[in-house]
Amino acid sequence: MRHLIFLITVTTFLISCQEQKSTDLIIEKFEKQVEKNKSWEYDINYKMKYFSSDEDTLKYNSNVRLIKHKNDTIFGGSFWIKNDSIDRYYDLENIYIINHKKKKITKFFPHKGQDWAINGNTISGVLDSYFLKANRLSKSLKDSTTVVSLNDTIFRDSKRNAIKFRFKDDLPIEKQRKTFFFDEDENLKSIIYSGKFQNEWQYNEWHFTNEKYNNITDTDLQLEFSNLINSYEVEDYKEPDPKEMEPIANGIEAPAFKGFNFQLNDSISLKDYRNKYVLVDFWYKDCFPCIKAIASLNKLRTEYSKNDLTILGLNPYDNKEKDKEKLKEFIEINEMNYPTILVDNEVTKAYNVRAYPTFYIIDDNGKIVYSKVGHSEKNEKEIDSLLSKWIK
Repeated sequence: MRHLIFLITVTTFLISCQEQKSTDLIIEKFEKQVEKNKSWEYDINYKMKYFSSDEDTLKYNSNVRLIKHKNDTIFGGSFWIKNDSIDRYYDLENIYIINHKKKKITKFFPHKGQDWAINGNTISGVLDSYFLKANRLSKSLKDSTTVVSLNDTIFRDSKRNAIKFRFKDDLPIEKQRKTFFFDEDENLKSIIYSGKFQNEWQYNEWHFTNEKYNNITDTDLQLEFSNLINSYEVEDYKEPDPKEMEPIANGIEAPAFKGFNFQLNDSISLKDYRNKYVLVDFWYKDCFPCIKAIASLNKLRTEYSKNDLTILGLNPYDNKEKDKEKLKEFIEINEMNYPTILVDNEVTKAYNVRAYPTFYIIDDNGKIVYSKVGHSEKNEKEIDSLLSKWIK
């Protein structure tokens, strides 16, 4: 019996080693191919469903041309993305958003922090083909927090090697999986990612076709761009005035607003809370920093009497009928002990909310005495310290 157990153990070990070796070889061959090629062109079908967006799956069918430049610190190379009537071109110095319908080109300066023109846009997903920044897969393979498995599978009517990465579940996202599908020559054909957050799922899909290696150069992209400049209007992107981005200044009377108390199914207005301090938090349920702030607001709610302090979570996004059941579940999961007030965009405009979360404290005379954009442990302590001075 002991010999049988030993044989099973050895066999399992050998299969595991063989699988790991095969995984290593597939990734090694893919990365060697990436390393030796200067450029890669492909058509991509990219899909993304954000956590709570059941009906709003984003889809991009794009043509992507990538040229590797190891010294480029922004993206790892130049590129041109064609998607519908909008093209995006990066020449290692600037990003150009090309609107063919309007015959207009907007120039961004990524080395001055404006790389968000690509990185802050969902279209950036079409670049994520593991070409410009190499060796990412082998690094994940060596990561002790990553579990890897290899399968042979039929995917999209073709035989594929499927390498599945299971990542350590870091809050707030859990059950993260990313599967890479390679053909028999270890060419990357598809990627599928999924992750779970508070009973909601997000997925991303990348499907590559019509791949061509070493078929384009920077000169090709530069020539294509120079042909457009002659007939298109070109303008630099203008940063908004920093003062326009700031919340309302202290000492100003808080703008009046009305909203709908989601938990109590009743209308409210700011004037209902005269003669007490009001802490206003502009938030929505798919905002991770907003979620992190909930625990500190729950704590404040238990520390101060409702006669002295009102906490209102003003939410301008989750007020559609289809979202309300999910919002109810979200409130229960996060044990929110203060009301969620559904408001329209006029309220966010009145309070100049440009990012989430945004906090205001309104004193018992209706004046703004504190404002802050974003959540951090420092801000949390600052709010608590100020309230302890004002409310006695």
